[in-house]
Amino acid sequence: MTLKFYLQSAVVHPPHVVIKKAVGLAKRKVKLLRLRQRDAQHSTYAKPVSSRLGEPYSYFDAVPVDWLWSNVRQIEALAEHYLAHRFDHLGSGWTQVRHGMQCRGLEGYHYDMGKAVEADPEGDWLEERINAANLEESRCIWRLVEREYIPIDWHLDFKSGYRWTENTWYLDIPWAHKPGVDIKVPWELARMQHLPQLAWAYALARERAKGERRFAHPEVYSQEFRNQVLDFMATNPPRFGVNWRYAMDVAIRVANWLVAYDMFRSYGAEFDLDFEGFFERSIYEHGSHIINNLEWNAELRGNHYLCDIVGLLFVSAYLPTTPETNAWLAFAVQEMVKELESQFYTDGANFEASTSYHRLVAELTIYATALVLGLPDEKKKALKHFDCSIIKVRPGLNPSRLTHYLLSVKEDLNSEYESPFPPWYIRRLEKMAEFTMHITKPDGHIPQIGDNDSGRFLKLQPVYHQITVAEAKARYVNLDGYSDLPDEAVYWDEDHLDHRHLVAEINGLFEREDFARFSGGHRLETCLVRALVGDIRFPSYRQSGEETAAEVVRIGTEENLSRLNAKLNSLPEESKNILEIPAPGGDLRESLKLYAYPDFGLYLFRSKGLYLAVRCGPIGQNGNGGHAHNDQLSIELSIDGRDLISDSGTYLYTPLPARRNEYRSVAAHFAPQLSDREPGGLDHGLFSLDDEAKAGCLYFGEKGFIGKHHGYGPPIYRIVRLLEDALHIIDYTEGNTPLKDIYRINSNRPTRKPLSPGYGWRNA
Repeated sequence: MTLKFYLQSAVVHPPHVVIKKAVGLAKRKVKLLRLRQRDAQHSTYAKPVSSRLGEPYSYFDAVPVDWLWSNVRQIEALAEHYLAHRFDHLGSGWTQVRHGMQCRGLEGYHYDMGKAVEADPEGDWLEERINAANLEESRCIWRLVEREYIPIDWHLDFKSGYRWTENTWYLDIPWAHKPGVDIKVPWELARMQHLPQLAWAYALARERAKGERRFAHPEVYSQEFRNQVLDFMATNPPRFGVNWRYAMDVAIRVANWLVAYDMFRSYGAEFDLDFEGFFERSIYEHGSHIINNLEWNAELRGNHYLCDIVGLLFVSAYLPTTPETNAWLAFAVQEMVKELESQFYTDGANFEASTSYHRLVAELTIYATALVLGLPDEKKKALKHFDCSIIKVRPGLNPSRLTHYLLSVKEDLNSEYESPFPPWYIRRLEKMAEFTMHITKPDGHIPQIGDNDSGRFLKLQPVYHQITVAEAKARYVNLDGYSDLPDEAVYWDEDHLDHRHLVAEINGLFEREDFARFSGGHRLETCLVRALVGDIRFPSYRQSGEETAAEVVRIGTEENLSRLNAKLNSLPEESKNILEIPAPGGDLRESLKLYAYPDFGLYLFRSKGLYLAVRCGPIGQNGNGGHAHNDQLSIELSIDGRDLISDSGTYLYTPLPARRNEYRSVAAHFAPQLSDREPGGLDHGLFSLDDEAKAGCLYFGEKGFIGKHHGYGPPIYRIVRLLEDALHIIDYTEGNTPLKDIYRINSNRPTRKPLSPGYGWRNA
């Protein structure tokens, strides 16, 4: 912290608060110094494994292999990439990640930091990489790796070429410190969300007698899983290197390890006892790291903390029952309930002000909830009998047993079910799926409100489209110079904006017909959730034929609308911008349905030929706006299934701050602009946004929408009028400075910036 920070704190806070914060900071620095010295002198691996810790629990039943055949070409292709250590993360293109590789760089920034290695079976190659206290154990793990296996460089930003070192203590790892360097690249790789695809390939390979000869011998895939996990363990000692920096990534990684391992075993894979012992020890190490590095804050918690909790939940559910794992489990469930209440509004939308973060956090929530509902009896006992003193970190574990509730379940299965989740929790889960269903455009894509870093929890059946490498290079600017695959090869292009799988996952608890119709071919996710919860199905909060909660919201009255129109029409013409978008060929209002999410700040109009989303409301995160953009009063518009106006997306976070702010700026959105000013300050860091706008909806109904904000000082109004064959967008200001006349629809480039449909992609 700088002197400026303390001076600002002294002005904002009373003296006793400033003193308390300063003392707390000093204590933390002393503690970290002591921990850093301890880890430098002693191995950070847990005690050596002499025997297995005990048989881990199993939760994922084998999905019928017949369900995988419809996706066989994708599974085969992805598995082939992963066997070759070829990954496509954050705009990298399918790239083989290895030590000493040459990287293309990012927008002219290039670092050549990786060195080629000769990975000998004894692990001598690790001597210059692993810190002395961990070297012996690291080499012991490496000796279990198959001789022909080529190690992955887990510490490399394989876009820019920058490399972090394995022997740097995790809290000393720098990030956002050099231009073009993206710490999210090694993090994304080390989440290891590709491992379940190897399990699917294993399952299909075992069924080759059905006539499918695409796949290798089944053990090729199980051995690759084993080798990659051992490779990671050996080259990433606990609390050293970039991949232990934040607990969120540790949590996602361990959950993917466990799910993939469980799937392999469900299809009959067997692993040697040495691997099993190190694997289970590492699962424990992950859990211990999470509980001791929780991203908890008394004032603001978001998706990072929820990831921590869900990862800890998976660890404690899978590991054998002990007083420690019981306490972890009870703590995780306690915090799940708290965080769902604070991070999701009552209408089911997430508080991050991002439609893509809604997907991430809802995905975390549904799999964690299903896992708890499906716990065996001996694990469920931990929720009533635990030692709260074991949890020594904030916010702590309440000493009494967790409250349980009798929930109604569908009559054809059971009448009641005892659960640690209250009835409002289950209703909110259902509404999370409704939010995604309502916001999805006719083409199956969600509108990109706020940030999109392509973040996922479990990528069990990701959506890909086949194009050629040549087509991908023409489509994506970030693939300029790409040469890993020939132009004529198939390029599997991941669709980050298709969120229908989330509705399928949540429908595993509800069996709603509209959810099933909407999610279409994503029955695999529904099946996986059902495998976790068994026979439990919850009835919908809706009565038969009743509208969803979002459909009944209306704001303002016809009388309010008339008064507002009269007031705004009285303003001088130079204070107005008027855009008419013609839509001949049918009545735009035919079969019109309205959906409103005021807490999130999103208003939707849907009809046979119209999709219109209007952004107007809170900036999220209780006013921090870390994942919000300056998009107040912006719109997304599709007519007859064709996108006319769409949000530009995100592109990058920390490697190029100017690019991040370009995509957060009002100029990147179809929103009212005044001079060159921003309606919310972008100068408080890359993950904070000022809320000068205070946007609010004045009218939302069948006639259209009226909203306003104060981001430029004087009120700015936007009116959207729905007519039979046209859409009118009218912007007003009560100030003396006229609005910029920026609204020109161009079919070749409908967005204000090149489209970024997920972190790292930038459309040409």
